[in-house]
Amino acid sequence: MHYEARWSRPVHLGLAAASLALSVLGLAAAGVIPTGSDAQPAVGWSIVAACVGAAAVFLMRALNRAPQVRADERGIWTRKLGDDPVPWRDISGVSTMNSGLQQIVRFQRSGSNRAFGINTTFYDRRLRHLLATIRQFRPDLRL
Repeated sequence: MHYEARWSRPVHLGLAAASLALSVLGLAAAGVIPTGSDAQPAVGWSIVAACVGAAAVFLMRALNRAPQVRADERGIWTRKLGDDPVPWRDISGVSTMNSGLQQIVRFQRSGSNRAFGINTTFYDRRLRHLLATIRQFRPDLRL
C-alpha cells in the first residue's frame, strides 16, 4: 500500500465557483449592479480582481493532476519539500491535528527541531488513507 494524493478536483472547482460568486459583491460595490447605495469603483473592482484571481488559482489546482504528496517504502515526499522523500528512519514522531475542516498530519524529524506537515483537506485522498500508510511502514510510531 502507498499513499499518493493530488489536488481534489471537486473541492477546487467548488472553491473556484464560490470565488466567482463572491465577485458579485465587487460588482455591486463598483456600481455595475445597482444597489441604491453609493458606488465605490476602486473597492468594487479590487474585490472582483481578488475573487477572479482566487478562482484562477483554484481552477489551476483542479486541473493539475500531478501528485502533491506520496508516502511509500522510501518515505514521505511532498512537492514542497523538494525532489527526495524524507526517509522513514528520519521520522521520529507523527501527530494529527484537526481544526474545523482542516486535517493535518505533522511529522517530527529525528535529531532536529525541524518538522513538516501535510494538510490532507484539499487532496483527493484523505487523512485516514495517509494514516493507514504510515501504520504500514512505521507501526512503531504512535498515531
